[in-house]
Amino acid sequence: MSAAQSRPVPPGRIWTLGLGFVIWCFALSLLYGIHAIGCAFAWPSATLRWTLVLVLALHCAALAWLWLRERRNPPDAAQGAAGAFMHWAITGTLIAALVSAVLVLGAPLLLQTCV
Repeated sequence: MSAAQSRPVPPGRIWTLGLGFVIWCFALSLLYGIHAIGCAFAWPSATLRWTLVLVLALHCAALAWLWLRERRNPPDAAQGAAGAFMHWAITGTLIAALVSAVLVLGAPLLLQTCV
């Protein structure tokens, strides 16, 4: 199928392209907000740490679910090369967001909770 005959990529696919890092940004804000509240109100260290671990795990699970859902659905052949590229790009950004969440947001959990 030529490029002139292929269907355009739906706008929802473009939103999906940025969704992984939107979830990452939300996780960053939520983790630091919970950390600040926990330190300000002198939560026990174990409670604060497990709350942060739970929030990070839920966000990582959401990113992993989106990645697996994208991986299971092959690109639409009617969209041609643009559909294949969007599938590849969305999968890549979801993997990057998941790895970034684990490395960037998970590392501070190893430090002392409140100084």
